Amino acid sequence: MRAHRTDGPVIDIHCHRECGAVRELMKAEEQRIGRIPLQYGGDLTKEVNRKQLEHIRPKMDFLEVRLEDMDRMGIDVQAVAVAPYQYYYWADPNVGAQAARVINDELAEATASYDGRFSPLGTLPLQDTDAALAELRYAVDDLGFRGIEVGAHVEGEEISASRLDPLWQAIERAGVAVIIHTYGIPERQRLLQHNFVNILGHAFDSTLAIGHLIWNGVMERHPDLKVVVVHGGGYLPAYSARMDHGWRARADVAEGVPQPPTTYLERMYFDTMVFQPDQIEYLVKRFGSDHVVLGTDYPYDMGEDDPLALLGRVEGLRQEDINLIAGGNAARLLGWE
Repeated sequence: MRAHRTDGPVIDIHCHRECGAVRELMKAEEQRIGRIPLQYGGDLTKEVNRKQLEHIRPKMDFLEVRLEDMDRMGIDVQAVAVAPYQYYYWADPNVGAQAARVINDELAEATASYDGRFSPLGTLPLQDTDAALAELRYAVDDLGFRGIEVGAHVEGEEISASRLDPLWQAIERAGVAVIIHTYGIPERQRLLQHNFVNILGHAFDSTLAIGHLIWNGVMERHPDLKVVVVHGGGYLPAYSARMDHGWRARADVAEGVPQPPTTYLERMYFDTMVFQPDQIEYLVKRFGSDHVVLGTDYPYDMGEDDPLALLGRVEGLRQEDINLIAGGNAARLLGWE
């Protein structure tokens, strides 16, 4: 059963595209350090990834190709970000900064041609704090972006690292939404088979990133951050009481965290990319319909092809809840009138 149409636009805050303009720039850097893109997991996973990318390449490269899919899915606006493998955090800082600029310029130009169907989410070269700050200013002040997307870690370094605190301060001051997307677990030996890097590792990646943002004090120091965590926030929202229990029971858990950890978790936003209506129902009951946003992970095979139908199967949603989840919350986060 498809959910009722909403009073405002339906906004997908979790979708991706690839920047073709940056591929040639980064090819030399990949060859220099011997990095082969998308080569993770077992042999079968690598082959499935290769075939999938061949299939979705037009949708990744050309925004006009996805308009028919968006209409079929009931999506009015995609808040579109670059594919995670194009964050390029592994690159030399100067090259990474160049790549981020190319991606953001190309994304701004590409999305401007479609009468509001796409809202760009910028990328930042997180491997260098000063470069990330400069690119944030450029994306917000010059390109007019109202949101950015960052990976859940920087090649194994937490995004809550102290060197990045000036960046969190600048994001908070700018008032833009920051979408945290999984970036894979650096230690992958136990995740090689069965696409566990994606099936289990990505959700765990979100879980760790949230935990570090809370325990390293980022959420305490920056109360006005607008943080969206995709894939329903990973595993932590469904088992959050454990961290509060630890906070009450143990000094080493409470150290540096002045409020119960769920206090900070409740300020975050989580998307509907959880596949089952009861999972969305839990997120709504636990965190409120004003903290859940629509996401599809388009155009990947691990995405949600009919998000409004999924929303329509959630028990107990009122029309005002559907309005918020389907687009109202995202519009507010992105600073739309």
